[in-house]
Amino acid sequence: MKLYTVPTFSPATYLLGLRSESVSRLPPQRSVASNTMRRPTLNRKLMLKALFCALVICGTMTSSYGQKIDRKRPGVFISFGEFVKTAGGAEGARLVVHNNTQWPIYYEKNYDPNVGAGSIIYVIELEDGKRDIIPRTDVVSQGKVMPGKTVSFVVARRDFPTSSAIYVEFNFAWELNQGEIVRDEVVHRAYFLTNRLPPWQRK
Repeated sequence: MKLYTVPTFSPATYLLGLRSESVSRLPPQRSVASNTMRRPTLNRKLMLKALFCALVICGTMTSSYGQKIDRKRPGVFISFGEFVKTAGGAEGARLVVHNNTQWPIYYEKNYDPNVGAGSIIYVIELEDGKRDIIPRTDVVSQGKVMPGKTVSFVVARRDFPTSSAIYVEFNFAWELNQGEIVRDEVVHRAYFLTNRLPPWQRK
């Protein structure tokens, strides 16, 4: 007589097997988790870049403001001083160059017959953009304007054509090498428009 072993049935074992099989068939969750972790990392990088750009822009503005004495005025500018007579007795106007920066500026000067002495070199820029350079002696020297200081020069009335401008060229101290302008160095200009002049005095 043969004895047969009847397999025992355990509901807990059966359910556990089904659970294991269903879990194994689920798609892997690793990629979902990695994407979830990647998003905060990207957002954090973008925020850091934006913060860095803001700091650079703010630092640049603060640095430029720090170079001016009066933030509301241009760094170097020309204003009207007064009406005067030239050395030859003709009508003229005194213009004033203001150094509103923390750096000394340097300009070129030579003999000016309007004042009978050395004066800053100025150029007349006509309405069409052409330049009218006043003929003077070839001997050129260097002038200097300290921070917050001014230098004036006289322009004859005939040198104020309608719709023209007067400009002077200059360099900052840090652009010079042992007091000399470096070759191909940038040259700055300060302008004065003729329409800023008050009405000429009647004779």
